[in-house]
Parts: sequence; C-alpha cells; structure tokens
Amino acid sequence: MKLSQLKMLLAVADAGSFSAAAQQLDCTQSRISHGIGELERTLGTRLLARTRDGSTPTDAGRRVLEKARQMVRLEASLLDAVREGHELAGRVRIACFRSVGTHLLPHTLEALAHEYPGIRVDIDDGCDERGDVTQAVLQGRAHIGIAQLPVEPELVRRSYLHDSYVMVLPASLKLAGSAGWPDTRKLPFLQLACSGAQAVLERCRAAGFAAQPDRLLANETSIAALVGRGMGYSILPELSVFPKADDVQVLALPIPARREFAITGLAETMRAPAVKAVVRFLRDKRIVARTRAFQRGIVDWG
Repeated sequence: MKLSQLKMLLAVADAGSFSAAAQQLDCTQSRISHGIGELERTLGTRLLARTRDGSTPTDAGRRVLEKARQMVRLEASLLDAVREGHELAGRVRIACFRSVGTHLLPHTLEALAHEYPGIRVDIDDGCDERGDVTQAVLQGRAHIGIAQLPVEPELVRRSYLHDSYVMVLPASLKLAGSAGWPDTRKLPFLQLACSGAQAVLERCRAAGFAAQPDRLLANETSIAALVGRGMGYSILPELSVFPKADDVQVLALPIPARREFAITGLAETMRAPAVKAVVRFLRDKRIVARTRAFQRGIVDWG
C-alpha cells in the first residue's frame, strides 16, 4: 500500500470521477485506475463503484477513505514539523567551563547542526570560577550557562551531568597501597583558585587532609602541567584533567566529592524556541553517551 494510492482514492471520491481526479492530480486517468486497482487488490475488496455517471465509494471504501484522510493529515503534520525544524533559527550563547566546552559540547553541537542548521551557537568556555558562568547569564552575556551547583535562586535549573574531584599526582611518585590519604609530604600542594575547589578542600581537611597550599593557580591545565613535571600535586575535577597525561596519575579521594552541573538560564530566555532546542540536545542521553568522557566513566547523570 502506498500513500500516493490513498491520495488517488481521495481525489476520485472528492471529484466524483477518474477523469476529474486525473485533472486535479495532473496525471493520466490510466495511472489513477492502475493505482486504485493495486490498492483494492492489496486490501482484498472493492473500494469504488464505477458507473457511467462517475464513481462512488462502497461501504468498505467509505471506511478506508476516513482512515486515508487521517493519514494524509498526518503526512502534512510531519512535513510541517520538519519544515519548522529547518526554519527555527537564532543565535544562542553558552557560558561554561573549558572542560565542558572541550569534552561535552562538540557532539551536542554536531547533532544540533544537522537538525537545526539555522541555530548558531557561540561558546564562552573561559569561565574559571563557578560564579563566572552564572554572572554571564545574569548580565545577559549568555543565554545558557552550564554551571556548577549551587546557583543563584533566580535562575532556572535543568539537571545535567556530574564528575568527581580527584587527587592528581606525578606518575613518578610511588604510593603505598594503604587506604586513606597518600603520603605526599615531599611534594607541595597546588591549589586551584576557585570557590568549588576551596569548598572541596575544606571537606578534605575535615576528613584528615592536612596539606596547606604552596601555590595558588587559576587554571587546571597549568596545575596538571606542573604536576607532570613533579613540582607538586593537587585536587581537581576529573573532567578538567581528562584525558589523563602519561606523566600524571589520578586517585579517587577517600571521601565522595562530586561536582554537580546544571543547565541554567533566566526563565523568559529559557522559553525561547532556539534556546529550548539547544537545552533539549544538551540533555539528550543518546548524544552524551557518544562522548569519550561518558564512555570512560568520567561524567555521569546527576
């Protein structure tokens, strides 16, 4: 059964004859006769009663016509949906951490571009402090922020992914196999200068971690490079040191310490069609599952 055959049936029923339907569909009468004949053979019943004065639906034909009209309307709605997707356009600005922009957004933007080629996404991934993301949203410099929780109460929040804080040490450092905090007394502690890392450090100290920061740095990449040279160790979000370089080793902390992300924005902005489309793609689990960070267990759903 073909949709074109159903359209031929509808044209004959509405026009009253094969010749009038052929004129309406701009095709030959024999083509319509052949198409409806195939449809009748497929369904195993006569759909039209043919007379000298024209053609009228049989009882079975009237039932088929009712369903055929529904199918043609469904086809039109599907075409409208596709057309709407291609017509949806706009520029959406995202503020996020560098690690999010590097490891999580590329797959999302690729999939988005295929379905909504009219949407352009700008990314500000230079946010080092958790407040940088939310301030970009509150000040109108970004439509969406992928922020570390907690965020300001006036922002709408959509659940997203999380990673964990880990201890990053030189690969050359030999560690004992005992549980708890490793013996790092010979190495300086390099502190990441952001409120999230500071909060985790305070929790670590409450759990017995005694090291004091020797240096304060604002960039995880710089810290990882120093660690790789044996110049210290640090506690960092695992996504920020992924993929792990050969000259560093990563250990889980003795205490659970997750970094929770949320997609945030102002309520009115989040209702904009282009923004809604971007958020939907960001939270698409099938897309996230294709990222290496998810496949390696670095990030997971909150």
